[in-house]
Amino acid sequence: MKKLGILAAVVLLAVAAFALYRFRESDADRVVVKLVPGPPQPRVPPGEAGIDPAAIQLAVEYAGSRNTSALLIGRNGHIVFEKYWGDTTFDTEVADNDFAAPFAALLIGSAMNDRLPVNLDEPLSNYLPQYAETSTGAETLRQLLGGQVADAAPPTELVALVLERVTKQPFETLVTERLWKPLGGGDLSFRRNGSNELRRGAATAGCCVTARIGDWMRVGELLANDGVFEGNQFTPPRYVTLMLTPTHKGAGTGFGVNIDDRFAAHDVAWLSGARSQRLWVVPSLRLFILRVGDEPDATDGWDEAMIPDSIIRGTSGWHPKSVGEAVDPNKYAPH
Repeated sequence: MKKLGILAAVVLLAVAAFALYRFRESDADRVVVKLVPGPPQPRVPPGEAGIDPAAIQLAVEYAGSRNTSALLIGRNGHIVFEKYWGDTTFDTEVADNDFAAPFAALLIGSAMNDRLPVNLDEPLSNYLPQYAETSTGAETLRQLLGGQVADAAPPTELVALVLERVTKQPFETLVTERLWKPLGGGDLSFRRNGSNELRRGAATAGCCVTARIGDWMRVGELLANDGVFEGNQFTPPRYVTLMLTPTHKGAGTGFGVNIDDRFAAHDVAWLSGARSQRLWVVPSLRLFILRVGDEPDATDGWDEAMIPDSIIRGTSGWHPKSVGEAVDPNKYAPH
């Protein structure tokens, strides 16, 4: 009987661990993380969130005619609008996209927040001595995160290798424990490095993550609110602001994000995925917008700013960017 009791206890512990999360290989090409998702972000009506429904309708009409399967809007930590086409839902997975591009930068910020030995301006060779005699070793984490490197080695993979050396944990565990579980995210999976010699067989850093639509909205809130999600500070203050700032004058990127001045607000940053899937973030308005779907038909065209600008202009607190006297702002609102 005593042996049966011990066996039962072991089984119960195993079941509890499985219910929390588990890693497994679904096939040779994926690293899969199983998680029980937390409750979704609270929902409020657009008007209560300070967004004009007419502005949203403009975005919906444009998105709906361009092979969009989901359009979601979040503001101030709330989900304020959801529109789905076909059989897409809040729990539908967005497959193999590049929305994970800022993960490595967020993990560096998380490590800094916990006072682990990482510094944006120390050379790579301080963390990876094997690069001491190479040009790569002179690059800093700041340069790697911003893509300002001349070496052929993938910069984000080098950052992931630094994180793994400092924490002695694999990249997928760092994403899970430092980002996804605290955010309340559900299942996610990573493409496994194949031809990349740097981290062969490991979870790819910076791209090709599959996760639910609702969980990318959590990432949007984290980026729009300077690294804070539901009161929890994931990174040092203003670190995410740095991530969403051009790495140098004229640059079109920050740390894993796209940045340019084509939008109605001065601080729009965006994550891009295959098939024109987008996550736009506007920190000055605490606004984030997710578009999921297929590539628009060539005959329909694709205006990168149309969806976010329509919503931005209908959001309380928005002020037009200053323009020259020769520019007619009516040409830009709406498109």
